[in-house]
Amino acid sequence: MKKVLLLLIPLISLASDIEDIQKSMMINYLEHVENIETIHKENVDIVRQNAIYYTNIVRSAQKYYSGFVAKEWGDENIKLSSKKVFTQYSKDMKERENIDFEKGVVTLEIVTDLDTNTSVDHFNSKLEALQDESTQQALKKDPVAALSIKYMEEKKIAKPVVAAEPKSDLLLQGLVKQQAIKPEQIKEKVITLKDGKKKKIVSVEIPMVPNHLEKRAARYKKDVAENGKKYRVSPSYVFGTMQTESYFNPLAVSYVPAYGLMQIVPTTAGVDAYEALYGKKRVVPPPYLYDPSKNIKLGTKYIQIIRERYLKGVTNETSLDYCTATAYNAGIGSLYRSFTGSKRGRKEAVAKINAMTPDEVYTHLRTSPKLTKEARNYVKRIRDHRANFKMWDTQ
Repeated sequence: MKKVLLLLIPLISLASDIEDIQKSMMINYLEHVENIETIHKENVDIVRQNAIYYTNIVRSAQKYYSGFVAKEWGDENIKLSSKKVFTQYSKDMKERENIDFEKGVVTLEIVTDLDTNTSVDHFNSKLEALQDESTQQALKKDPVAALSIKYMEEKKIAKPVVAAEPKSDLLLQGLVKQQAIKPEQIKEKVITLKDGKKKKIVSVEIPMVPNHLEKRAARYKKDVAENGKKYRVSPSYVFGTMQTESYFNPLAVSYVPAYGLMQIVPTTAGVDAYEALYGKKRVVPPPYLYDPSKNIKLGTKYIQIIRERYLKGVTNETSLDYCTATAYNAGIGSLYRSFTGSKRGRKEAVAKINAMTPDEVYTHLRTSPKLTKEARNYVKRIRDHRANFKMWDTQ
């Protein structure tokens, strides 16, 4: 892995804008895949091996891309897309839009020389353009996603699915009021780059409408209702999972990497859910998972797999909900181990769960030292976020 990064990072100076970045990444990365394969050649499990290859190359691309950002914005001001925040850059890397779906704030930023003035009209034009941008258009600008697709095609990882382009939903449709940005909203911050050169970041924050969360969730009611009914998962549980995982950011991506509304990991949950649905092992590429309908279908199916396969026999519905949440986040092995000390103890784990009240199960999952802090907090977040959508269970 280190060899890959050492070979990739120096290429940063060869690219001047996003188009160059994409070309540079595409042309050069395949030469370095062999280093990853050499490092992991001892793996005999091809599925696990492919997962390692895929994860490493995506993480390399993420770190590589962050180097381009640092060149213009400085190491302290690197922003990349994440689970709950979507970030994109202009071709010359000197402007960016940051949509925080959790906080409900859109931030427009420009990095420029100290003596350059940025007009309010420029920001108004940027906001107008962003409001007209679809998820499909945004995805096409993402060099890391493009690299992931290219890698799977070249390596033929589990015969990747050919993904149709995502629906052209507008990223900010109905989420920002149509109003002009005022001069007093503009802020400036002076930064110092590695070479000692000083620049300034000029920014403006635009709040989303007060009910932005409900508006975003409502876009997916039909898909959630259809899949929830088919796979016996309540709509509020699916919506609670989406809020916890992405705050309804259709282009959510994590370092894992996981993608989309329900944060599906292509090489694990994605493979399991796709095989259960269609009878074939497939590693689904990012564009497939960025499609809301496909993401919700896979995510809901995976929840069903956890509930009806890995937790089969749990008799109390509330206890089952709590354990499903932990397994979705931490993995079924970690859940079993928290109850039994063994990853392979399904029957024993189910017996222990059934011997406890739902409150005792919840307390166990919130306090077990065998679970990570994230997993211990996750079950509470699912419970709390699910409550926001209980009214949709009866609609």
